[in-house]
Amino acid sequence: MLLRLCRTCFSPFPMSHGHNALGSPCLSDLRRQRVSSIYQGSLNSLFLCFQMFILVAGAFQVQGPQEPVVAMLGGEAELPCILTPRQNIKYMKISWTQYLPSQVVHLYEDGKDKPEKVMGEYLGRTQLVKNAMHKGIMTLKILNVQPSDNRQYRCVIQYGSFYSEAVIELKVAALGSHPQLLVEVTKSSQLRLECKSEGWFPQPKVQWMDSEAGEIPAESETHTQDKGGLFHVTTALLLRETSQKNLTCSFWNSVLNQKKEQQFSTAVAAPTRVIELISTILIISGICLALLVLQTSIFTGIYLGSKKKARKASHESTMPP
Repeated sequence: MLLRLCRTCFSPFPMSHGHNALGSPCLSDLRRQRVSSIYQGSLNSLFLCFQMFILVAGAFQVQGPQEPVVAMLGGEAELPCILTPRQNIKYMKISWTQYLPSQVVHLYEDGKDKPEKVMGEYLGRTQLVKNAMHKGIMTLKILNVQPSDNRQYRCVIQYGSFYSEAVIELKVAALGSHPQLLVEVTKSSQLRLECKSEGWFPQPKVQWMDSEAGEIPAESETHTQDKGGLFHVTTALLLRETSQKNLTCSFWNSVLNQKKEQQFSTAVAAPTRVIELISTILIISGICLALLVLQTSIFTGIYLGSKKKARKASHESTMPP
């Protein structure tokens, strides 16, 4: 096959009249540094033929980064892929796929992009950086990164019968909102703390910690995922020990190694409990006062009615027959 390719490469050179490949006019012109435009295409074919020979021989391979590529939600992700040894890849077939070859994320063939063969979810969201293709570098840029982009990608180069690929992992990350802390007093006069935060990806790790950074088991923890794929987390803690005065609720993103936290002090909660107790006492006192007033009114009415009836009966008894 290689022999046929190389013969095709040399096809413009006349092989008759005692001329062989080494004595062809093209190579003579090369020695004289005056290559005519007639043989320029033949020289390009010769170069491509030589390149094809090295590729088929297995001397080239595609390489990607060893560590996962991290991209922020809504931002841009760049997935680099390199052909080694470095070689011009402008006229090669380059495809970026997911797990299956039919799951095309981006396709470059015959020197141009082929958006008509790309999956709908990536249509208009990918770009192939071409300013370094002559160095064997192909970088896929994914725009407006979504949680669904969190996966592995295959960078594939095809050139004739040559085929090589590299797998690149993309990790999408998003930091959620600052935690909100709610405090309530239970019927048994214990404090129940509820901490929640929204908009995380991937699902964050949630912790309750005391003042000495010791972990406290949560009473409950719930996770929900919205239509966009972001996580909303709520965790609750029942404070049974009054000695735990300073607590921290934290949400940690393992991809970015960043956290957001909210602190709580029982010293601040104590006045709140006193206020709640006073409010309860005032409410009960008000109810009792209202009942007392109502009871007094009823008794007063009964007394006045009885007195009126007695006066009437006395008046009737003193009247002459």
